Amino acid sequence: MQAKFILSKRIVRNQVNLLTDLGLKVSYSYKTNKEIGNTIQEMVETQNVDFSIHTKEEIDMIKNKKKIWFFSQAESEEEIKEILQKGIRNFVIDNETDLQRLLNVLHEIEIKINLSLRMKFQEHRIGTGKYFVYGMSSKKINEIIQKIKNDKFINKLGVHIHRKSQNTSEWEIRQEIIDSLTKDSLERLSIVNLGGGLPVEYRSYTSKVLPYIFKKIKEAKDFLENYEIETFIEPGRFIAAPAIRLETEIIQVQGKNVIINTTIYNCALDTMIGGHKMLIENELLKGGEEYLIKGNSPTRDDIFRYRVRLKNPKVGNKITFLNAGAYNYTTDFFGYKKLKTEVID
Repeated sequence: MQAKFILSKRIVRNQVNLLTDLGLKVSYSYKTNKEIGNTIQEMVETQNVDFSIHTKEEIDMIKNKKKIWFFSQAESEEEIKEILQKGIRNFVIDNETDLQRLLNVLHEIEIKINLSLRMKFQEHRIGTGKYFVYGMSSKKINEIIQKIKNDKFINKLGVHIHRKSQNTSEWEIRQEIIDSLTKDSLERLSIVNLGGGLPVEYRSYTSKVLPYIFKKIKEAKDFLENYEIETFIEPGRFIAAPAIRLETEIIQVQGKNVIINTTIYNCALDTMIGGHKMLIENELLKGGEEYLIKGNSPTRDDIFRYRVRLKNPKVGNKITFLNAGAYNYTTDFFGYKKLKTEVID
């Protein structure tokens, strides 16, 4: 058999419903997995889902441009005009330079948009270490809201909160909104996007905190409703990961090393970059013996799992990875091509 991804529309539907049942508006982060995004567009049950788009190249991949929230990042004024000409009317801005360029264009060509300002959250915990920190300080956000609140070319005004991936602990959202935004700012806002960060289960992570997280999200939503503010959430991994499994086959067993018929480099770079160890279907918690699962490339770091308990694995046996749908992009390393995705109900 050829290694392949299998995408379940049922799981996509269920993950979306978990969020809409909380009264949240969903904007799927399209960069997480385009196949999931395309499936959402095709399904009748998910027609109310918006899409968070981060590059111009992705715009044409979304059929209904009214559903796009475009994350601006250093576009020129001419590029902003091109984006507006494509029908984009929802923008997310994370710095003053991009904001001013956008406002200049709006006033020149007289087009109304919905605008969301990206705010740093949990500011006392944010550093500038390994990852770039997007967004503006809450102080700056409040200043900008007061400055542009009566701009005739801004229809709905919102705040977007960036949350780190696989966030299992930082969900005191209601209190932090109170601490971050003034009453005057809240009264002008129409939208607050709580961002992503909802955790899913990997061997190295747990999703057992979801009931607690959902409780905290509902508290924030109920608070925002007092100001007639609509609450968005921006799942990527939460929808994409559990909806796709990766089916592979054992092609060689070398002692305690199991070699499978694909490589991290064409299907699972998230394992290497993010350190997310995918669960394996029917892996043992006790008994059996520990094996290393390696891809079939000639590179030393092509390792899916270092220690997995299996019972007497044989050549030709199937190894199925669960929660395999997030950031499963490929590279052209060794001329690799991305694996095919089979869509099932």
